[in-house]
Amino acid sequence: MTFMKKLSSVLIISTAMFGLSACSDKEPESTGEKVDKMVEKAGDKVGVMKEEASNALEAAGEKVGEMKEAAGEKLGEMKESAGDKLGAMKESAADKLGEFKDTAGDKLSDMKTDAGNAIEDACEKAKASAGAKDKDC
Repeated sequence: MTFMKKLSSVLIISTAMFGLSACSDKEPESTGEKVDKMVEKAGDKVGVMKEEASNALEAAGEKVGEMKEAAGEKLGEMKESAGDKLGAMKESAADKLGEFKDTAGDKLSDMKTDAGNAIEDACEKAKASAGAKDKDC
């Protein structure tokens, strides 16, 4: 039961008991004493209920704190993991770019050599067809 339901039940029972006690044939002083005892017991029960509610709220607050801390730790781990992955991607891209640069440089060098050889071959053919004695270019 919630706190308000319990409190309502205690108050209704106390009122009913007070009404029944007031109508009894016993002496007024003993009826008053009984009512006082019932009110005291009801107050004690309300105090206990209040303390239990306070303890429950405190426990809930601690649980929320633990959940918040765990979420913060998980977020930190995710951030670190993402940073590691980005670093690995950057390194991989740099490696690929280096490989591409080396491959492109090798191909360009081969093209220069081929072009030089083609020019030399063309020069030698031109000298040969012109009847030149020195056929080296």
